[in-house]
Amino acid sequence: MYWAAIPMEAVFDGFETMTCNWKEIEYQGVKLLVEPYENGLGKVVRLLSPDPYDYLKADFAPGAVIPLHDSRISRY
Repeated sequence: MYWAAIPMEAVFDGFETMTCNWKEIEYQGVKLLVEPYENGLGKVVRLLSPDPYDYLKADFAPGAVIPLHDSRISRY
């Protein structure tokens, strides 16, 4: 269901051509979806954890920046 004061075409404009460079990684034992940056850092896009306490940690919040060169990271 879509409810907005602006036309649906304006909201979803460019959605079909959008590309994402997201990577699924495990950081500090927690599975995350991150968007890598060029300087070895990544922005958290989504937390993929079944543990509700992980959602209370600011390090895993969407928009948080984490190092991707850390040896504690495993990639899927």
